[in-house]
Amino acid sequence: MNSDKTANLPMHSTASKSSKSSPPLIIYVLGPPCAGKSTLCTTLINKFSLDHFSIGDELRDLISSDTTGHAARIKSKLSVAELEDFVTNVKAGTLAPSNVTPKYVKERIFPDGVVPLNLRILIDGFPRGVDRWETFKDSVKDIWQPDSSTWTLLLCVDRAVARQRFLSRGRAGDVLDKRFDDHENSIDNIVAAMKQDGVNVVEIHPGPDRDWEDVLSFLHCIPGLHET
Repeated sequence: MNSDKTANLPMHSTASKSSKSSPPLIIYVLGPPCAGKSTLCTTLINKFSLDHFSIGDELRDLISSDTTGHAARIKSKLSVAELEDFVTNVKAGTLAPSNVTPKYVKERIFPDGVVPLNLRILIDGFPRGVDRWETFKDSVKDIWQPDSSTWTLLLCVDRAVARQRFLSRGRAGDVLDKRFDDHENSIDNIVAAMKQDGVNVVEIHPGPDRDWEDVLSFLHCIPGLHET
């Protein structure tokens, strides 16, 4: 990734802490497989008042025989064909069609096309393609638009480190390579599109022990983010 497209910690946001309005706080968490996205999100929700939306976890729940929570609510809104698309792609570890996943994300964040009161959410693992970002934006443009109050935390990790973590989970290295390649081939375009829309993008390089203290300290500058 080109470092001039993304800010490293620490970063000074143009967003104002003193703003009287309280827009929805949406924080995207992106990175290659085994970069530590879930670990970071768990750390953040334990520290701050944030909802954690893991697209991977919820889509696996969606296609299960015992769907619960948000996935169960959204499942009833999907057509048979859309659900079949999710089943096929989740089982294969591939991306669902670009119009399907954004529909799920829209309904998850903005139920019935309404912005929830005090929306503060981490979106873990979306978007994985610039086409999905554009489709999602278009689908919610009447109720929400990304701007300087929107954030993306981009985790960066070497392939060798990701591979070691991946294999330690008993998973095949060739699967890791494909997913890592997919990430590398798409992330620059995703970041460029987000920055074009005014989104603050912060690049994070986790250390070997994945100590998130620097990240936690930095995030206190985000307007609307409060400790639990």
